[in-house]
Amino acid sequence: MADQLSAGAATLRSLRGQRRRNRLRDLDWFEAAYRAYLTGIVGLVVILVVSSWLGDSTPSPEGFADVLDHGPAAIGLLAAFAIALGLRSGSRGGPLAVEPAEVRYTLLSPVDRRAALLGPALRQVRFAAFLGAVVGVIGGILAWRRLGDSPFAWAASGAAAGATIALALIGAALVASGLRLRPWLASLIGAVMLAWGAADLAGRVPAPTTPIGSLALWPLRVHLVDIVGVLGTLALVAIGVSLLRGLSLEAAERRTGLVGQLRFAVTVQDLRTVIVLRRQLAQDTPRNRPWLRLPGRGRFVVWRRGWHGLLRFPAVRLLRLVVLAIAGGVSLSAVYHGTTPLVVVAALAAYLAGLDAIEPLSQEIDQSDRADAIPLDRGELLLRHAAVPAVVAAAVGLIGAAAAVALNRTVESVELAAILFLPAAWCGAAGAIISTAMAAPEPFKDGQLLPPEVAGMKLAFRTAWPLIVALIGTLPVVAARRSNINGNPPVPVAAQAAVGALLVACFIAAWLKFREPARAWWKNFQEEGQQAAKERQAAKQGSTR
Repeated sequence: MADQLSAGAATLRSLRGQRRRNRLRDLDWFEAAYRAYLTGIVGLVVILVVSSWLGDSTPSPEGFADVLDHGPAAIGLLAAFAIALGLRSGSRGGPLAVEPAEVRYTLLSPVDRRAALLGPALRQVRFAAFLGAVVGVIGGILAWRRLGDSPFAWAASGAAAGATIALALIGAALVASGLRLRPWLASLIGAVMLAWGAADLAGRVPAPTTPIGSLALWPLRVHLVDIVGVLGTLALVAIGVSLLRGLSLEAAERRTGLVGQLRFAVTVQDLRTVIVLRRQLAQDTPRNRPWLRLPGRGRFVVWRRGWHGLLRFPAVRLLRLVVLAIAGGVSLSAVYHGTTPLVVVAALAAYLAGLDAIEPLSQEIDQSDRADAIPLDRGELLLRHAAVPAVVAAAVGLIGAAAAVALNRTVESVELAAILFLPAAWCGAAGAIISTAMAAPEPFKDGQLLPPEVAGMKLAFRTAWPLIVALIGTLPVVAARRSNINGNPPVPVAAQAAVGALLVACFIAAWLKFREPARAWWKNFQEEGQQAAKERQAAKQGSTR
């Protein structure tokens, strides 16, 4: 029996090797090298230019002390979040997503399951480490611009910390998948890890993830004990790889099908389908009944329906909104105190929270045929569906503002939070509305009569537009900080910039209402122009005869 298993594993390695050689034979190495070279050079130049343009000032001695005291625990909290995310993914069949043929034939064949999954697992571990290192290098360069010292040291320490955090996520997912942890148990362990990391950040109890965060600050001081965090992460990955035999075939087949659809939706830039598939992948399904039912019927049907849709959110989605709100508030507080790059993190948090908040509007857009029988203009109906998301986004912004005030505890922070929470929340929701309302691009329409270069730029702008709108909502914080640096009161400047951001959100609301009539008018205008051109051409030909 052992000989048969070893022979099957050898055959499998031979087949995979031949498949890899066939793929490499068809690969254009010059084009691949050119793309890698171009991507690397452009990415490095953009990072250096942007980090130089930000111009963050060097912190004071008290600021350096805060970085050394709380920085390791803060980055360690990020590592704890990665472990919690990995445990949640592993309990639902992750992190591996092999091809359907691998699940149906290879994993059911008389081949040791660990030997069959070892190659895909190691590739995923390698890719996660590379991606984490790249993100860490970017963070290290941005930290160097503010904290000084050697850029190579910051890039190296950032790469080491980023790769370790990514490996912690993959290792936790592999362990949870191999042990077949129940989702509730994985969520409980993840919550304990997060609470432990938060307690360490508050100075209560040291957390095991803090050495990983301390590794990122080696350019400031070196603690050899931080290597324990790296060794522990590698041990976690090794344990996860040794537990590959415990992978559930049913969970693997379900995950494989959803991941295949998810990749196709990402390819065609269909964000709404990506969100729906991701929720199915995470088993983030709505409740059969709302948490509570609102009384009354009559005129406010759309309002009541929207609230009932949000009240069907599972607890994990409500918790995600709170976490995103706190992350956005903490990021904007750090931006005001000099860490400008976190404005992008705050904008992304507002945008992601908006994608959840606009769920009633998204459902109406998904099932647009049901509105055909309603004697109401479609734009007016969509605008009414945006009322509930606006209230929810404002509530999320208030949570973020409370988190920022809790960090600073000054009268000025209360004033700024009261002014700036609404623009950040509503612009994030406005960006989410744009992404959902535009749906997937139609190549034969979006790129019609345009050269490839222009069509590509149009699709790129289409992708970046929602994120730019979300970013506009966070820029008043940057304006307030600039005013404070120049010695002027920040509150009036923040109020003026907030009014501009709110006008952008109002413009998106108007766009939502009049988008389809405007498109219909433009289409009729083009058709009338084409018909008039045909008539003139026919008249010209008739006169020449």
